[in-house]
Amino acid sequence: MHTNFRSKKFFNLLNIPLLLYLTIFEINFLNKRLDAKPNSPATPQDIFLYKQMGASYLCKSINDKIDFDFKKAFAVATYTFAEVIFSKHGNLIKEAGKEKLTTERVLYIGEIEILNSAIKICPKQVPSKVKKNFENTLNKIKKQKNKKK
Repeated sequence: MHTNFRSKKFFNLLNIPLLLYLTIFEINFLNKRLDAKPNSPATPQDIFLYKQMGASYLCKSINDKIDFDFKKAFAVATYTFAEVIFSKHGNLIKEAGKEKLTTERVLYIGEIEILNSAIKICPKQVPSKVKKNFENTLNKIKKQKNKKK
């Protein structure tokens, strides 16, 4: 038994439902959002990762083999930290609440976090003047926290 499917009418009848189905499916597919968590705040784990990456970059770039200028390497590490907070988290940090942080605030947080880690990772490579200023800054922050309590 042989069936001849050369009839254009038969193929046209099959194509219409198939075309409608594919069109509807394609429209639904295009309307779906691709990003699962738009601008979710940076968690403490995120901050830890970013600061460790920044401190690692700082320590590697100022070691004896590469010998970059400390100020420039520190600026690159800090701005990289801030850029990740801007682009991935929309200037939001979980510990700061729902408030969007300013650029200056994120850079300040980055400086504190990266220096804190760098002093632990490569204390000999961080200039003593920078360490002293950092300790003074930490003391000021602690005093401010105590006044708020």
